[in-house]
Amino acid sequence: MQPWVHILFWCGYIASEYFANLMHMRGEELWPFFRATLLSLPALMLATYVIAWYVVPRFLKTNRWLPFSAWILAIGIFIFFARLEWQHLVNYLDHQYSGRVPASKVLKNIIRDYSIVALAVCVSIIADYRKKQILNEKLAQSKAEAEIKLLKGQLHPHFLFNSLNNIYSLALVRSDLTADSILKLTELLDYLIYRASLDKVPLAEEVELLENYIGLEKLRYSDKLQIETDIRLDQENLQVAPLLLLPFAENCFKHGGPGKDGFFRVNIYLRIKEQQLIFRIQNSKKETGNKSEITGGIGLQNIRQRLALLYPRRHHLVIHDQPDLFG
Repeated sequence: MQPWVHILFWCGYIASEYFANLMHMRGEELWPFFRATLLSLPALMLATYVIAWYVVPRFLKTNRWLPFSAWILAIGIFIFFARLEWQHLVNYLDHQYSGRVPASKVLKNIIRDYSIVALAVCVSIIADYRKKQILNEKLAQSKAEAEIKLLKGQLHPHFLFNSLNNIYSLALVRSDLTADSILKLTELLDYLIYRASLDKVPLAEEVELLENYIGLEKLRYSDKLQIETDIRLDQENLQVAPLLLLPFAENCFKHGGPGKDGFFRVNIYLRIKEQQLIFRIQNSKKETGNKSEITGGIGLQNIRQRLALLYPRRHHLVIHDQPDLFG
């Protein structure tokens, strides 16, 4: 704890003693009262800090109850005798009385003194707990950020592998679209390099990335690819995590394919409702499609983990795998 917290606590103790005894004091008794209170303060402070800084960390936190109880008893005895000596000194200063004070006279004050010590120790334990909680939160956040960076690192090679495969397919047939596909890939890489490292990006940029990727796939499939899009951006400045939509499209084109009618059909739906993003993408499946391959690809595993880290308990991912449709 900060030093000012300690000062504030003990000033609060002195103030509480003052107001508790105010109705029993006359004006000339004010200085003797403060002198007596200050004389007792070192014993209370010593007992408090021994328990808070030594006894609790060494015995209580390690569940060593027997030595912990022994220390508490010993400190209670110390406070008792300290109170006796303090009362003897006060009587001498105020009345020049040097006789010993009966022990029974100070017993009633022991519970009050120990309650102050217990309160101070509780404050110390709570502050220590809060400090560790903040540290754990920072460690968890750092771990999550590291995992997100790792997942992004996995996504980039996965995306490049798929895109280069597409360009390779065009190059094999010496397609005139090869140059256009390389240009579109360059635009996509520009986003991956300069935007994907940010914590948040405008949703409009994520949609543009998605459309550029679909444009790259259109060059590959030509007329066999039929895409229906229903995208409405009422809040274009809505911020989302980068590379949130792309993995779904990647998975769609990697594991999907022409259906029974010979066409590769893709349906995309996107809406924003009350600051919530609703995104749906469906694709036709190859007749020989492998179900386990579709549902367990790197892309979907990646997006599941990223959603769990970025939006814990704030997202809902549903996957439907039907005989001729996946989405």
